[in-house]
Amino acid sequence: MNAEVVFNLFFTAILLLVFLGALRLLESGKREARTVFFAFAVASVLLSNLYWLAYDILRPGTRMPFAANEIGEWALFLLLGAALHTQSEVPSAKREVFCAALFTAANVALWIAWSGEWIQDVLTGAAFGYFLCSLVAQIKLAEVFPAWEWRLFGISCPVLVAMQTAIFFIPEPVKQPLDLFCYCLLFTVAAVLLIRAFQTLRSSGQPSSAVLEAFAAFAWASITQYMSSGWFYIAALVLSTLCFPLMLLALRKEVAAG
Repeated sequence: MNAEVVFNLFFTAILLLVFLGALRLLESGKREARTVFFAFAVASVLLSNLYWLAYDILRPGTRMPFAANEIGEWALFLLLGAALHTQSEVPSAKREVFCAALFTAANVALWIAWSGEWIQDVLTGAAFGYFLCSLVAQIKLAEVFPAWEWRLFGISCPVLVAMQTAIFFIPEPVKQPLDLFCYCLLFTVAAVLLIRAFQTLRSSGQPSSAVLEAFAAFAWASITQYMSSGWFYIAALVLSTLCFPLMLLALRKEVAAG
């Protein structure tokens, strides 16, 4: 049993506990639409992970260009995006949404360059783009991030895409340092978002802000996961796993405040 299977088992166990926690939250009588969509999202990724776990055990090391677990991932992103759309729309966030869509398109182009799987990557990108654009719009509405953080993301995202693209064209001796720089950028931003979400969750601040920050941490952890390989991928998977109980706790805080 390889390390990826072990971490997938751990991931599956966490997802199961989060799903049961979401069901318990719905049984409390306060059935918020956001919590319902989140419960379905966790169920989708749980089934996707179980499928991939079984496939990885039965056919280790065999790559399948298109599999049923991809549908579960698309459902996850679409349902999380729908959970965010239970709040009001943001007419003034067009610039931020456009930038989020452009960043998603750049990510899709990189995925295709790495894997060559056009259909899978385009469909995954469309689902993830819907989630990311919905998230950015709601963060803008709630004014969760101050202006300097928006500027920081406005610099980090293009730099990340530019560096990842440059790796295809630069000489071999320079590729590894540049690749490590990209990993440092990815994991630094992920750590900042996770710490920020934890702090907001523990504070007496707005519950909706905790939800959006937890969702933002998961979005960036997903980006990190899709841009990683080897042990970096496993580290990104751990970060992504931590985001699910974090999102549940944030939703629980929001429901309790309501």
